[in-house]
Amino acid sequence: MSCENDVIRVDQVSKNYLLFDTPRKRLQQFIFPRLQKLVGARPSRYYNEFKALSDISFVVGRGETVGIIGRNGSGKSTLLQIICGTLTPSFGTVGVRGRIAALLELGSGFNPEFTGRENVYLNAAVLGLSSQEIDRRFPDIARFADVGDFLDQPIKTYSSGMVVRLAFATAIHVDPDILIVDEALAVGDVAFQQKCLDRIRQLQRKGVSILLVTHSTNALLEYCDRAIFLKHGNLVMDGECRDVVKAYADDLVRDEGGEVTTVQVEPVEDEQPLPADPAGRATAVVAAEEADLLRTSPIIAESISLVDRSGEPCTTVPHGGRLRVRIRVRANEFIQEPCFGIQISSVDGISLWSATTQLMGIVVPALERGSYVLEWDLGTPFSGNRYVIAIGVGLIDNGEYRRTHRVSYAGHFDVLAEPHTGAGWLAPSPIFSAPAAVGP
Repeated sequence: MSCENDVIRVDQVSKNYLLFDTPRKRLQQFIFPRLQKLVGARPSRYYNEFKALSDISFVVGRGETVGIIGRNGSGKSTLLQIICGTLTPSFGTVGVRGRIAALLELGSGFNPEFTGRENVYLNAAVLGLSSQEIDRRFPDIARFADVGDFLDQPIKTYSSGMVVRLAFATAIHVDPDILIVDEALAVGDVAFQQKCLDRIRQLQRKGVSILLVTHSTNALLEYCDRAIFLKHGNLVMDGECRDVVKAYADDLVRDEGGEVTTVQVEPVEDEQPLPADPAGRATAVVAAEEADLLRTSPIIAESISLVDRSGEPCTTVPHGGRLRVRIRVRANEFIQEPCFGIQISSVDGISLWSATTQLMGIVVPALERGSYVLEWDLGTPFSGNRYVIAIGVGLIDNGEYRRTHRVSYAGHFDVLAEPHTGAGWLAPSPIFSAPAAVGP
């Protein structure tokens, strides 16, 4: 390794796997190409080649925390196994300086027939600790893992969360120079996850270099100094966490068929403002991207856009800011009791918050046949991340909400947060407001 400050150097690493349709093909590949070479014939090929990693290069500095993000199958786990030495690369080299403690696949390195205590001693010894050092640290390991009487039971009797507890407790108490965590913390309960993240903070302060594989863009922003985005075995981006998160989120949205830009709505001549609510309550809904017009539905969303309070297109808001979702809806018949819904999700499809006008006690007045513009004013007390909006429109039928049209991707917005702020998540507080009058 050329730089004294580098603890991991990955240089043009590729990993290829040979895939055989049948055991017979594997045997043929073992025999026939060798014979064909002896007689000067062109060797036959009985396999398909899968490239798990293609020409990956990066370095990790001493005391640096680097997050690796990417969808399933992007090569993250393969890369970490190569760095740890449990896999060999097909091409390229990896240089590591210092003791590595790794949490890779669940239970890797643990013998299921051994007890938890025996596995702690075995793993710590493999990492270079003497028996006396393990004896001295074992009480702290047992206290952190907190698996109770199971400590002297075989690992095969453990739950997945208990295995993670013991593995993480062992890894952090061997004084590693490099800690590698491959999504293992997602298995444990919330309280234990928080305890692990607190300990990661302590290791960072001690100057331990950390490689953290995660699907959580928020964890990446909160805990990492730099981020790497992998896709289909290729390194797409290596840079600032916020830039990598944006690239990753854009890619997720595109893969789901969404657009990553906001389209400004063209006005239509027959637009009308939402009729005034006789009860004096606030009303709302949104306007934006063109959707397929479902002329047979009683009421549909024609377009949806995200705007700021001045009506300008907006997809980036500060933590604690406000955002308006503007919807243009078309009633294809008289709607006695309209009802509208909104859902906010993470880019990986986890629903974070949803509501309908009915659930919030908001009475939307009847709509005559025609087009209407409504606005939904949202607070954004979210942590820094990207969020996707879905919109539903419908009506109340026998006291129940009957959705007639849903736009699964109605736009997205980014909440800005400074790295390592620790800003928590709070439920949004939507405020319905009557839109400005729109001329017919």
